[in-house]
Amino acid sequence: MSRVILFFPKSEEKDAVLLPASVLMVAAPLVKVGYNVKIIDQRVDKEWQKILLDEIKKQPLVFGVSALTGKQILNGLEASKLVKENSRVPVVWGGVHASLLPRQTLENKYIDFVVLGEGEETFRELVMAIEKKGGFQNIHGLGYKKKDQIFLNPQREFIDLNNIPEIPYHLINPERYIAKQSFATGKSARNIALYTSRGCPHRCGFCYNQEFNRRRWRGKSAERVVEEMKKLINDYQINSFEIEDDEFFVDLERARKICELIIKENLNVEIFTSCRVNYVANNMDDEYLNLLYRAGFKTLAFGVESGSERILDLIHKDITIEQVFTTIEKLKKVGINSKYYFMAGFPTETIEDLYSTTDLIRKMKQLDPQIRIPGWRVFTPYPGTDLYKLAIQEGWQPPKTLEEWANYDFATVKMPWVKGKKERIIKNVSFLINYLEMSKTRGRGFFFKLAKLFGKIVDWRWRNHLFSWSLERYLLTIFMKIKNLFFSANAKNKG
Repeated sequence: MSRVILFFPKSEEKDAVLLPASVLMVAAPLVKVGYNVKIIDQRVDKEWQKILLDEIKKQPLVFGVSALTGKQILNGLEASKLVKENSRVPVVWGGVHASLLPRQTLENKYIDFVVLGEGEETFRELVMAIEKKGGFQNIHGLGYKKKDQIFLNPQREFIDLNNIPEIPYHLINPERYIAKQSFATGKSARNIALYTSRGCPHRCGFCYNQEFNRRRWRGKSAERVVEEMKKLINDYQINSFEIEDDEFFVDLERARKICELIIKENLNVEIFTSCRVNYVANNMDDEYLNLLYRAGFKTLAFGVESGSERILDLIHKDITIEQVFTTIEKLKKVGINSKYYFMAGFPTETIEDLYSTTDLIRKMKQLDPQIRIPGWRVFTPYPGTDLYKLAIQEGWQPPKTLEEWANYDFATVKMPWVKGKKERIIKNVSFLINYLEMSKTRGRGFFFKLAKLFGKIVDWRWRNHLFSWSLERYLLTIFMKIKNLFFSANAKNKG
């Protein structure tokens, strides 16, 4: 039985370790036709180098890597180099980054092939061609090298997600990917990621979907989605799902049918997923939202991005501030929690635009103090997007090699227009946003009083746009150290 190795690199993010969905999906058609597939997940396989070297000795047909832009590239290259230095096994890269910049990816000496876009069929055909020592020119969605020349075949048509074979969970240890609390409510649970659709029809100027999915959305049928849920519930005692789709609610009738089936099957699950404020404001009435709640959709997350109408127009977000307020009120009424993401550092964004965003955040919190708003994400240009081109026009120089893209993420990328006061505001707001409601802290004792005072200071800053400096960042660090020492001492005394 011929062997294939699939490698999922780590990215150094501190979030929960989600399923390595990209390699699991690619493995499914191979398993169905009889290939022996080994998945190595660098995030959880601590001795991944030894495992990889042992697998290479078994003479696999191919070594495949799936990587996003950033640190995954760095780690994927490390593994690819190890393969090349110890074998003649062909190295194949897929995923968003390789699909957006296939020629540049193939210029790397450790990479032989690139799978563009959805990989299930392309990778299967490539593996079979390598096994039969055939040609590659007729495999759609493939890039390859031949005598130092790079060839990019025509794009492959999108696949029907309902035709993808069952996910081969037996290739991994699912327990490694099951979170011990619900992403929807924070309660103790067995939570796992679920993927029910691909793509998004909207035109956000910062999103990879413009190029990668060509603004096409495809979803599994409601019946297939619920069957997959039932399998995870029965096999792994799952009772909470984080649906990781780019946009779950594009087909509202499909979403309705999924809810009805969940209720009919009495699955009793909690669900967290993303949505758009215009969907809730314009297309979801109380009856629809109540159905979502009864089916287990306890938290919905939204990308608002900015409180400036000018920036919303610039990034083609196609939502309004009024829709944000309407969404908050509607969800509060039916008891669905909500989470709102913001982004800062867009090209041409002014300090006044940033203040418009902080004003919006404060009004949102006044409307419903229970909503969650994480710290701002910093805009990072990605290939194939409208804002990528605008960023270049505004003086940003994109990386020129795969290695340069490896050190490219929210934390390290410096945009030429984000500096001085603007940079300080973005950093301080991202920190202070976590304490915006501290002024309402309840409780007795010194630390509760201090927390309440700190919250009042943050609120005062917020009202007066005083974000260009923040002594509180350092004071809070000292405060937390004192608090931890205090509670540790108390615990020892009680013990």
